[in-house]
Amino acid sequence: MLTRTTIAKILAVPSPQIHRDVTGASFSILCTVEEGVACRFAGSDWTDASLAPLALSIVDELGWNRIDRAPRRQVMLRGFAPDGDPARARCECDAGNGYIQIEVTE
Repeated sequence: MLTRTTIAKILAVPSPQIHRDVTGASFSILCTVEEGVACRFAGSDWTDASLAPLALSIVDELGWNRIDRAPRRQVMLRGFAPDGDPARARCECDAGNGYIQIEVTE
């Protein structure tokens, strides 16, 4: 599960890793709990701290156990918000067994 509030905060991060075009905004985020909680955009390296303020919220919403049990304790999250609207966002998560759709809630 991921909340619309968290998606809105992700989309508000001033990063070139959020791809925006006429259809909407998309992002890919790698999350880990290997040596503490950390999230980064998939196209950046671990020194990119732009998602640091959101990392705990993202991991909590995805589920700590899901990430802890994933290979290398890493999960890939990707999302698309049509017209940049978090209320219409669709998200998927890959915890090592392929992408599955996750619920987006209030």
